[in-house]
Amino acid sequence: MNWIAVGAFGGVVGLDATSFAQTMISRPLVAATLTAAVAGRPGEGLLLGSILELFALVILPVGAARYPESGTAAVATTTAYLVATPLLSPAVLLLAVLFSLLWEYVCGITVVMTRRFNEKYVHLELDAAAPDRTLERRHWIAVFVDFARAFAVTLAGALIGALALRGLAELWSLNATVAPAILSIGISCMVGASLPLFGGLRERKLAFGLGVVCGLLILLLR
Repeated sequence: MNWIAVGAFGGVVGLDATSFAQTMISRPLVAATLTAAVAGRPGEGLLLGSILELFALVILPVGAARYPESGTAAVATTTAYLVATPLLSPAVLLLAVLFSLLWEYVCGITVVMTRRFNEKYVHLELDAAAPDRTLERRHWIAVFVDFARAFAVTLAGALIGALALRGLAELWSLNATVAPAILSIGISCMVGASLPLFGGLRERKLAFGLGVVCGLLILLLR
């Protein structure tokens, strides 16, 4: 695993969230899939990213609101998962999801710290001889600070997560059906929580009803 490349990609993902481009690679679904694709395991990255995306859907990063940063956490968690297990493991996947939700809040704290830095930095006195160049230079420095922040939290999260997932996976053995069941319950809850974003139950009652019927059929036919 190239840890510097992981940190650099995390830095780009962190910039994409707000500072530069906003091309949606900072969404957990995309960030996790791309991270795993580089390691030759895109399917597992897509699965992990899809789960994390469901949790991130209900977060609306509006204005100066404080919110977890899911993109850099997804890169860190996917890297940790790939290092912790060479094969698809529902138990490690569950641990990875839990770690990512925790690390998102750590990354969110660093976003707040960066905002406070920018707030103080922008109020420094401008160079009277070239105020436009001074302001431009400060803008680029702020962008670099955000990249460095995202680089650091991604790399730290990947290293800490890899150690944590390896250790917990050895100590915590789950039945083959328990981890998928827990993940299914969590995913179902988040799908229900995100339903209002797509028109609510009233607008989607047919799709919701079909989903319930299909779920019951799967349970009955097992």
